[in-house]
Amino acid sequence: MEQAYCTAVFWRGGEKIDLNGLKPDAVRCLSVTGERKVNLSFLRDYPNLEELTLMEKCEGVEVLSELKQLHTLSLWLSAPVSWDNVSLPGLRVLHLRGEKNGDITPLLPFLTPATRLQKLYLQSLPAVQKLPALDGLPSLYALKLYELHKLSDLSALSHSHLRYFAASLIGDKLSAQALADAVLAIPGLEAAALQLVDRSGRRYGSIQKAFVAAGKSGLLREEISALTTWLSL
Repeated sequence: MEQAYCTAVFWRGGEKIDLNGLKPDAVRCLSVTGERKVNLSFLRDYPNLEELTLMEKCEGVEVLSELKQLHTLSLWLSAPVSWDNVSLPGLRVLHLRGEKNGDITPLLPFLTPATRLQKLYLQSLPAVQKLPALDGLPSLYALKLYELHKLSDLSALSHSHLRYFAASLIGDKLSAQALADAVLAIPGLEAAALQLVDRSGRRYGSIQKAFVAAGKSGLLREEISALTTWLSL
């Protein structure tokens, strides 16, 4: 039975921690929200965390390296954080939403050695123009992109180990052919969801034609774009 998410909310006037009646060392899923900057050193009291969501403002993220059971991390931060001393080799799922200015560069020091990472979701990152290198992530088989409007370089896909790729509202200036070519270049591709790359659907017809021309029309499977489906892959 899945454990319900416990919550820790820190605002300027106080804090509220709801552990659903559990002791800290029994908590496996925790969401931390900080209206004021929260020092995460308190997470040492939660050694068995498996899933963690961090929102708004925090510091002291190096404590995450001590959470040996942590396999799922979701970040929605409103202030930049230094990740230089963070190592998460056991991480399997990373959901990155709205990092300050959309810059994912500060995350690369811990993303690179996360060799067990299986699923990566990049969402609402306005500054991202190029995907991070994926060739050093041998276990990464599912990638979902959402609202990366300035994305223009998808070359990392051709050096990835991906099997599933979903994208919505990305690469506004990329042609349908360029998008299709980049996705078709994924060596082990088993399914792709591209119908929602535009709100208008203007590029999808051409993308479909490109997949048909390549003899790969069967790879277009739009159901994997839904987050619940993506998470269950």
